[in-house]
Amino acid sequence: MNRQILWVILILSVVFSSCKLDKNITNPIKPNDKTIPYSPTPSTGAINVQNYQRLSWECSGATSYTIYFDKVTPPVTIIKSNTTDKFTDVIASGTNAVYYWNVVANFSDGTQKSSPIWHFTTSQIYTIPPGYVLTTHTVTTATPNIVKMMFQATDISNKGIDYLTINDFEISEDGETVSIFESNLSITKRLANPYLLKTVLMIDNSTSISDDANSLQLLKDAAKNFVNNMTTQQQVALYKFSSSPEIVMDFTTDKNALKNAIDNIGSGFASTNLYGSVIEGVSHWTDIITPDNIIQGSLVLFTDGNDTQGSKTLSDALNAIGKKKVYTVGLGSEIEPEILKEIGNQGAFTITELSELNQVFLQIQQEIETYANSFYWMEYSSPKRGNNEHSIYLRVVGNQIYSVADGTFSSAGFFDPIPGIYINSTFANPLGDSVFTLIAGGYPVELNLSTFGDTKSPIYSWGTNPSLIVTEINPPENSNVQISAPSSALAGTGSLTVDDTQNGFNKTLSFKISR
Repeated sequence: MNRQILWVILILSVVFSSCKLDKNITNPIKPNDKTIPYSPTPSTGAINVQNYQRLSWECSGATSYTIYFDKVTPPVTIIKSNTTDKFTDVIASGTNAVYYWNVVANFSDGTQKSSPIWHFTTSQIYTIPPGYVLTTHTVTTATPNIVKMMFQATDISNKGIDYLTINDFEISEDGETVSIFESNLSITKRLANPYLLKTVLMIDNSTSISDDANSLQLLKDAAKNFVNNMTTQQQVALYKFSSSPEIVMDFTTDKNALKNAIDNIGSGFASTNLYGSVIEGVSHWTDIITPDNIIQGSLVLFTDGNDTQGSKTLSDALNAIGKKKVYTVGLGSEIEPEILKEIGNQGAFTITELSELNQVFLQIQQEIETYANSFYWMEYSSPKRGNNEHSIYLRVVGNQIYSVADGTFSSAGFFDPIPGIYINSTFANPLGDSVFTLIAGGYPVELNLSTFGDTKSPIYSWGTNPSLIVTEINPPENSNVQISAPSSALAGTGSLTVDDTQNGFNKTLSFKISR
C-alpha cells in the first residue's frame, strides 16, 4: 500500500514539474515570413475547383507580383507580371486536371521572394459560368493626349464575343471613372484596323475516302462551300494529307483559285500521317499581335481515321500547337474522338455521314469570324498631364465574373491642342508638318492626318494640283496618303488643300519640288 502511494506521488510530481517547464519553453516554430506570398486560394491540394477561378494570396511589403500558372511543375508560363493586385483570374480548362502555380513578390530594392508551388485539381464536371473574359493586348499613346488600348472579349471557353458596344464598357484611370462623352471615347473593330485572318484547311484524302468517288465529291463540295463563306481580311491555304501533308495552294483570298485546287485533289495513300499533318499545318503561320498589325491563324482539319503512319506522336503535335487555334472534324468509327478533342482546342466535331460536313464547316467558319470580331480597338482623350505613370482599367458593366483589361501609360508630352488638322504629329513634333520636299519622279512622302478637337470621326477630302499626285492608302477616311511629284513636274512650289468634311476643318500644305 505504501509502495502504491509512493508511486502516485512520484507520477504527480513529474506531471506538475512538466507543466511548470512548459511555461518557460519558447515556441520553437518561427512565425511565417509574411513578405513571402502565403495563404493561397484555392488552398494547395484543393479538389473539385471550378474551371474559371480567381487565384489570390496574402503578402506584405511587395511593390508588385509575377504569377506563374501551368500544368507542369515547376510552372513556367507567366500569366501576369508587375501587377499590384493580390489576385488574378484564370481559366483552368479540363476535368480532373491538375494545375500548379506560384507567386513571385517584387520589392522596391530589386529583390524578389517566391512562394511555394501550390496546386489544385479541377472538377469532374466542366463548369462554365456566364460572363466575359477580357484580355489586354496593347496599350499605347498618341498626340495630343490619346490613350489607345487593343483588347479582346471572349467567354470562358475562349469563344469570341463580338457584340459589345461603347455603352457596355466602363473605363477608369487611377481609380477614377473616365466620362465616355467628355473623353470622346471610341471603339472600332477589325474592318477599320490592320488585321489578317489566316486559315489552313487540311483535308484527309487517304484511300478510305478517296477511293469512293461519291465520298470524295461530298468532301470537296463541303470544302468549296467553306471557301465560299470566307470573310473580309481572310486568307485560306489548302493542304491534303495521307502518308504525308502536301500543300495544294498557299494563302490567298482568291476563292475561284481555291475551289479549282479543291476540285483537283485526287486519291492519296492508305497510310494516315495525322500528327505530322497537324505539325505542318500549324507551322504555316505565325500569330502576331502588335499595335500596328494583327495576324491570327487557325487550322481546320478533317480526317476519317487515326494516325497510322507513326512518324510523329500526339505529344509532338500538341507541343507544335501550343496556343494556336485548331478545329478538328472526325468521320466514322475509326477515329479516336478523345485524341481529336485534345488536338482541337477550339472545337472537336464528330460526324457519322459526310453529308453533315457542310454544316460543320459552316459552323467552324462562323466561329472563326466571330473570334476575329472579338478584337476591339479603343481610344479616348485622357485628362492626365505631366510626366507621370497612370493605370487604366476597362471592364464590362454587369459582368458576372471579375475580368478587366488593364495596363499603364505615361502622360509625358500630353497637351491641349488648338482644334484643327495636324500632319505627322508626334510627341517630339506635336504641331506636325505643313511643308514638304519632293523630287520630280522621285519617292513620295507619306502623310498621316489627325483632327484634334473633333467631335466626329474625320473623313478627309484632298484637293488637286497638276504638279502633285495623291495616292489614298485608306479610303474613305483618307487619313493616310502618299504625295509625289510626276517626272514632268517643274521645279518650284506647289500647294494642296485638305478638308475634314465631318468636322469643318481645312489645312493647306506646301510642297517644294526639285528636279
